[in-house]
Amino acid sequence: QHFYECNNLETIHIGYVQNIKSLPRGLDKLSHLQKIEFEACPSLVSFEENVLPTTNLRVLLIAFCKNFRALPKCINNFTSLLELKVSNCSAGISFPEEGFPTNLASLQISKAPRIYTSLVEWGLNRLTSLQELEISGEGCSSVKSFPEEGIGMTLPPSLTSICIRDFENLEFIGCPLLDERCSRGKGREWSKIAHIPYVRLITNVMPRELD
Repeated sequence: QHFYECNNLETIHIGYVQNIKSLPRGLDKLSHLQKIEFEACPSLVSFEENVLPTTNLRVLLIAFCKNFRALPKCINNFTSLLELKVSNCSAGISFPEEGFPTNLASLQISKAPRIYTSLVEWGLNRLTSLQELEISGEGCSSVKSFPEEGIGMTLPPSLTSICIRDFENLEFIGCPLLDERCSRGKGREWSKIAHIPYVRLITNVMPRELD
């Protein structure tokens, strides 16, 4: 039975398949498909254009596919895509020419320095619906601050969660809003962290006053 005959499929997970080189044909015909996961498929290099469904696909995860090098150029047309994760694939994986769909709510990028660099140049602030951002900075040795100073990098105000890790030379993380909200005694979030003996925000160390 072919995939396109399974009209009610909502999730596809393909993992630990050594020889798969391309997506199964017929996925674009699956109007109910919402989630696609590829994990540990070392022969997978890229997706052919117009193979993925663009109507209802909400989640696309690609992890530990060591030779995967290119996301679909037309991924910006996936207007229903809410979550995108690209993790531990080829270090040379490239950023799609037209950028990411601006309605993404969750974005995770790991061990993809070219995607990170291009994403910053393209403009993270374009992702106006982004709530969760996770970036692992292996291979980004030139990055010393986040957001990067001097290039006008800004983050979407919609963000509610940020995880930044493995930037070996990172020296500064700028988040003025966090400083304001966690300001001693007057920030609206201070009550949530007042019990912590030492709180460090950027370069400020705030020891808790002893009773």
